[in-house]
Formats: sequence, C-alpha cells, structure tokens
Amino acid sequence: MLNNKNPVKLFALVSIIFFSVSGGPYGLEEIVSSVGPINTLLLIVILPIIWTIPETMIIAELSSTYPVQGGYYRWVQMGLGRFWGFMEGWWSVLYTLVDLSLYPILFTTYLKLLIPGLDFFTVYLIQLIVIWSCAFINILGIRVVGNFLSLFQIFILVSFALFVILGMRHISLDFTPILKSSESYTADNLLLGLSIAFWNFIGWDNGSTVLHEIDNPEVNYHKALFISIPIIVIFYFFPILVGLSIHTDWHNWKFGEFSFIANSMNQPLLAVFLSIGGIITALGLFNSMLLSSTRVILTMAEDKLLPGKFALIHKKFHTPYIAIIFTALVYSFLVLFGFKNLIVYDVLLYLIAILLEAIALIALRKMHPAIKTNFRIPFGKVGMYFVVTVVSLIVFLVMLINVFTLKVTLLSSFFNIFLILSGIPVYLWYEKLLNTNPNKSLNDK
Repeated sequence: MLNNKNPVKLFALVSIIFFSVSGGPYGLEEIVSSVGPINTLLLIVILPIIWTIPETMIIAELSSTYPVQGGYYRWVQMGLGRFWGFMEGWWSVLYTLVDLSLYPILFTTYLKLLIPGLDFFTVYLIQLIVIWSCAFINILGIRVVGNFLSLFQIFILVSFALFVILGMRHISLDFTPILKSSESYTADNLLLGLSIAFWNFIGWDNGSTVLHEIDNPEVNYHKALFISIPIIVIFYFFPILVGLSIHTDWHNWKFGEFSFIANSMNQPLLAVFLSIGGIITALGLFNSMLLSSTRVILTMAEDKLLPGKFALIHKKFHTPYIAIIFTALVYSFLVLFGFKNLIVYDVLLYLIAILLEAIALIALRKMHPAIKTNFRIPFGKVGMYFVVTVVSLIVFLVMLINVFTLKVTLLSSFFNIFLILSGIPVYLWYEKLLNTNPNKSLNDK
C-alpha cells in the first residue's frame, strides 16, 4: 500500500487532470479534415454538455464519497463485485496500451517539424528516451510529476493564448464559409471524427487512481474536475475557430496545423513555440497516463489479480517502481507499431468502463444511502438517474455509430469481442490460483 507523505496539491492536480484528458488542442486538427469546421466546433461545444458534465458529476460524487486508491477500479469493485472490478481495471489497461503508445510517436511527429529528416533509428532512440525519462520522473513521485505538468500546462496555455490574440488580426468576421462548410463533407468519416472528438474529451476519471496521493482528495478532486472543464473547452474552441478562419483548406488539416498557421501569420517564433508545445503535450500526456495506469496495476496486484511484484513500493519515493519499469519496457516495444487506427477501439473500451462506473454509482447509493460526502449529484435520486441515463445513452449511441458507420468486417468484429472478453480467462486463472493458495504472499506470484 502506498504511504505518500508528499501529497499533490490542487494546482498540480488540475494539471494532472488537464493532461489526463487534453494537453491542449493538439489532435483536434484531424477532426476538422474528417467532419468539417462547423461540425468540429459543434462537437467542441456539445460534447461537454451532453457528455463531459454528466460524466464528471458521476466521477465527482464517487471520488468525494469514496476517496480510495485505485479510483474507478475500486469503485466498480465495491459496487458490483470483484469480477466487474477486475474487468474495469483490465479494460483500462487495454485502452492505455493504445494511448501511451501514441504519445512518444506524437512527440517525434512534432519534433520533425523542428528537425526534419530524422531517420527511423534516430526517431526510435528519441522515443525510448521519452519513455524512460518519463518512467524516471514517475518513480520520483506524484509531486515531481505534478510540478512538471504544471509547468507544461502554463507553457501550452500561454502559447495558444498568444495564437488566439495574434490570430485575431488575421481573421474575417464573416463566418459564413465556416457555417456552410458541412455541405462538402459526407458521413463516411463520421465515426473517425467522432472517435477523435471523444478521445479528446475522455480521461476525467484517470486521476482518481491516485486519490491517496492527493491532498484532501474528497474535496480537491472534484474541484479540480470542475476547474479543468472550462479551461479545456476554451482552449479547444478559440484556437480552432481562429485557425479555421485563417487556413480555409479544411480538407487538408493535419497534425502540426497550428504551427503552419502561425507561420502563415508571419509569426515564426510563435510557430516554434507551438511545435515545442506539441512536444511538451506528448510528454505531459505520457507522464499523466503512466502515473494513473500504474496505480491501477498496483491496486490489482494488491488484490492478487495481477503478479504480486507489481505491488512493490520504492522505499524512498513510495512509488510502484516495478509496475512503472515493466510498463516502460512494454511501451519500448509497442512504440514500434502505429496504433492510430485503433483509436476507435480505445474509445469503445473507455466508454464501456465508464458505463460500469455509472452502474457502480447506483449500486453504491443503494448500499450506503446515508453516507456523508462532499459532493452529490443534485436533485437526489432523480438527478442521479438522469445523469446516469444520459451517459448510458451516449455510450450506446457511439456503439451504434461504430456498428453502422464503420464498414464492419468479420475481423474487426472478432477483434472487438476479443478485447471486451479477453479479461475473463485472466480473472478465472488468478481466482483459481488464489483459491488453490489462499495464504500465498503477493510477492510469491
């Protein structure tokens, strides 16, 4: 069990959540080329209302009422039982395989804007440096991670504030072309665009896995959630709006577009800052996700549902150093593969996991109707059921879009089913092992 004597404060926690979800508007560029400018802006405005706010209200109540290490894994376990808790943790491990593999690649993508012509082996060496430097920072503890992320967040927000301010001089106040832009787009890319949009609005529960390492978690976590929402939405909407007004070749928007637009504004220094910001974003996202994912591995190992070595804690830094090192080794291999096309599966697994958290909230409310909490979804049971219903409908809607918009093949259907069910044999194996050796030490497995 972690015994952190240096809990992270509210300011740094906001940065951890910021990088768990966003890292700035980097990554939104391909939504523009997929679904068009007006649809992109609508998604940025509508998704927080119909998805982010209901989702964060569920997480806010659970974190305030049950500020336990392991966060969402523990909540599902407490509400729905050991099996569903394991599946929640297993699915989170699977979708972080995609997320964490993307960020070192994203790092070198932006680095190539500054240093073009890097060969494959140089790129891979840089990616390894990114992975292992982040692993080292994580071993040093959450306070160190939080301090780095706070500096990263300030740099990114300042860079995009300058982008918006300087860009205002180059835009036309006639937004008619943007409003009519959807006419030249079809529904073929809706799934990809919607998946990328969701990918940029998911992750609000990731920081919950470190609740025992947060100062006053029953109050500060939900505060950090509600502080982060407007920051993320504002720094999505206005840079995109300004960029769309300057660079109107919307079909060809791609990663690195903000730097290109800054150059077209005759702001080469800002273009460099934005490229550096892309590099910093990749570092921030990787650090934040590594922090949260290794705590899930730690907690599952403490429950004897993963190898006990993952539960070992560094004597000086009080961090799960074996889990961090193992994860870094895995990503040193996985980074060789391109996982961009798996974002759809990433979002699918996350949404299923969120659905379990929503159901767990209902179960826990019934188990402990009078429990004290620092935040509760307004309007009693009616409010709770309304929020859970909204989240559930969005999850099922995205799944339906997955089925009917994507050209589903037998292989992709099998892969979906495999990802969802893959944890069952692992759970049964560990349960059998535990029942055979009930007194077995964690470190013996």
